[in-house]
Amino acid sequence: MDEFNDSSELYTIRNQFYSNQHNAVISYSLDQFSSQYQLKVLEFQIRSTVALGQDASELIDHGKVLFPEEEELFQLLSAHNDLQSFGTDSSTYFQDVKQGKFELQTVLTAIYLVKYEQDVNQAVSILNEYINSDRYNIGELEPFLILMNLYLYLGKIDQAAKLFEHLKIFPSFIRDSIIYHTFEAWYLAVKGESDNINNSYYFYDELLNLDYENDPIGKQKILTALFALTLQMRHLPEAQELLNQIRQLNVTSGDFIANEICYNYLTGSNDTRELLQQLYQIEPNHQLLQDFAEKTKVFDEIVGKYTA
Repeated sequence: MDEFNDSSELYTIRNQFYSNQHNAVISYSLDQFSSQYQLKVLEFQIRSTVALGQDASELIDHGKVLFPEEEELFQLLSAHNDLQSFGTDSSTYFQDVKQGKFELQTVLTAIYLVKYEQDVNQAVSILNEYINSDRYNIGELEPFLILMNLYLYLGKIDQAAKLFEHLKIFPSFIRDSIIYHTFEAWYLAVKGESDNINNSYYFYDELLNLDYENDPIGKQKILTALFALTLQMRHLPEAQELLNQIRQLNVTSGDFIANEICYNYLTGSNDTRELLQQLYQIEPNHQLLQDFAEKTKVFDEIVGKYTA
């Protein structure tokens, strides 16, 4: 039975993982799943634990006992967990990966390259190499999701469009996956035009109907996406309502602060200096800060040219 089929036992937990319901993911017992799915469930649980900023060592050790033949997988997950717990000093695992041998290694290496090395181009390279190799298996969508994210980050809309068209030729069951729908929502939002933005908005609005009672971080991410799309549509009263909801969660992120800065500009507020400082403290390499620094540099150069 294919893991992307709606009847799969993994359907719910996979959707919860990719919609950032990480506390829901780790609440399951492995005994609730058939033996052929338990390794994948444990992988989701380990990754969710790390995403919540918690130490997944006990889960990893338990997995090594249950699945001794999966040494390579747990070595990878241990390295991923160590980055969260100890930073880059504890292991050179990801530095040693020159090409991904399997999907998860490729994905986590790309994430490492972006988050810890700020090497987006190398992350794009390793993802492209994998999905075009004979090691790639049809149905592995997360490398495409990460690659789409990076293309959009780099402003390479043409490459993002090609990637989207490439996925359309995959078997139809792919389009039932939450990864595909997320992929599509990102692309439509950046593509622009009211119908595309509305379709992206409806996707996130549907996600908001899920149970985020125990996952405020996940709910904040969904609300932030809706906030950004509402700003894109210039629906400022609705944006204010979403802003209030996000603030009530007492959870922040670089993307939320960046969108709040955009909101202030659109509403004519000059209260951005403190927000820029907060963004720098939380995510010093955020794209908005890089864009701001580049524009400031260009402005300074123009001023220097005409005042010299």
